[in-house]
Amino acid sequence: MAAMEAEIIRAALADAFPDAAELEVEDRTGGGDHFQVTLADPGFDGVPLLDQHRRVNDALGPMLRDGSIHELRIRTRVPTKGTS
Repeated sequence: MAAMEAEIIRAALADAFPDAAELEVEDRTGGGDHFQVTLADPGFDGVPLLDQHRRVNDALGPMLRDGSIHELRIRTRVPTKGTS
């Protein structure tokens, strides 16, 4: 995967987190393999940060395993009331 990688990642995360109030995927280097994901989902309420990140990794498992994603920075949070 190359130029469309960010959109493919975004689609996979949108499927895994359909209630997300915020979902951003940024190709950090322009090379199609270093990404930053920002995700605010009400399902993260009460879930430890490490487990939130594990859920994101699980959703992107195939792309992480096959090397399509070389580096992934993850920012997750519970949406602020009134933004979802």
